Amino acid sequence: MLFSFFRLSLAIRNVWPQHMNFKAFSVLYILLLVAGMPVTLLGYIPYGLFGILAAVCIYGVITCRDTAPQNVFMGMIGCVLAVVTENLLTIFLDILIPSAFSNLQRPFFGINLIHILLFYWITLLCGKLLKKIFLSGKGIFRLPQTWYVIDAALLLLIIIYLFDNLIPGQNGSIGRMIYNNALHILGYLLVMFFLLLAMRHSYREQIQAEAKQKALQDLQDYTRNLEAMYNSLRSFKHDYINILLSLSGYIDDCNMDGLKEFFDSKIFPTKNLIAKRDYKLNQLSNIDVLEIKSLLSAKMIYAHESGIDVTIDIPDRVESFLIDTVDLARILGIFLDNAIEATLETEQPQIGLNIVRNKAGVSIIISNHFRDNGVMLHELKQKGFSTKVGHQGIGLCNAQKIISSYDNVLLETTMQRNCFMQHIELTDRKE
Repeated sequence: MLFSFFRLSLAIRNVWPQHMNFKAFSVLYILLLVAGMPVTLLGYIPYGLFGILAAVCIYGVITCRDTAPQNVFMGMIGCVLAVVTENLLTIFLDILIPSAFSNLQRPFFGINLIHILLFYWITLLCGKLLKKIFLSGKGIFRLPQTWYVIDAALLLLIIIYLFDNLIPGQNGSIGRMIYNNALHILGYLLVMFFLLLAMRHSYREQIQAEAKQKALQDLQDYTRNLEAMYNSLRSFKHDYINILLSLSGYIDDCNMDGLKEFFDSKIFPTKNLIAKRDYKLNQLSNIDVLEIKSLLSAKMIYAHESGIDVTIDIPDRVESFLIDTVDLARILGIFLDNAIEATLETEQPQIGLNIVRNKAGVSIIISNHFRDNGVMLHELKQKGFSTKVGHQGIGLCNAQKIISSYDNVLLETTMQRNCFMQHIELTDRKE
């Protein structure tokens, strides 16, 4: 009995989303014992399975709340994997070594050792495959709502299976059991499939609507700033004419000393005003993707108005960024927000944005000055780590997840001489 609960805990451990150390494994093992052993010893094995199922769900929720839906799902998958693997191994060993099970005088310890080793490696390999499929963060599994639907459907399917096959009085002939199982499994798979499709469609529409609304707002800000720059240019044109007229008086009188004094006191200081009004946004016109242009203009304008020296270099026309614009906007938004916050802590805040079209695709480089607090580069990518008080530190982690979901996007992060640089390489999928 104890050995059976150990194998069950081992299977769950091998499919668990996070690394499970010895302490966590021991807690899981004890929890399964407490939940399943009492009723199992009394002979009510099916009800003990319900207790085990409840224990797995509770353990999945309390261990890590951020990934609770994934934990619950993989925990239930671990239970199913344990039962299937155990049955297959028993059949396999019974066929391969039939006398070992009929004659207990044989080396029973050796058979058990082979059994547990095969069980461990099979569940470990299956666990790696299942985690690669379900926890890759790609496609529909990126949606948070997906996991709640999958959890509910899988839990309901397991409960109905237990009622149909294990609860006394509920099962009939073998043919009837197979028919009921096939019908239930097919029905719930179809329902879950259509639910996931509906959720995926709804979620994508919501994301696209929010992205369009954000792009429209950024475009309005971009337009207002262009109007302000145009009005500033008209004002400067008017002032320039007046300046020329004022200079002509000194020139006509050949008053060079007065001209020099007037230039130094009235004209030369205007260079700071002109430089201040130079938003350097003209190169953003080389970006044909409206959503990205709007986002970059909004961030750069905000940075400039915050007193940051902004440098923008986009020499080539960029018609496409080769990935979903919503995902790219999320990545750039996170990187630029972090760059603005970090560089404002320095004495000379500077931000650089460089976008270059090359043969392989598009390169995006975001650089900023930062204050060195002794933070290591790998720490910044950890979920929950933040150099800012009161922040959850999930921005860079989320950006990394989005990037890892594309096989044509590479990210290189460097920290050197108080300069932090994010280099995103977007390559053409055809290459």
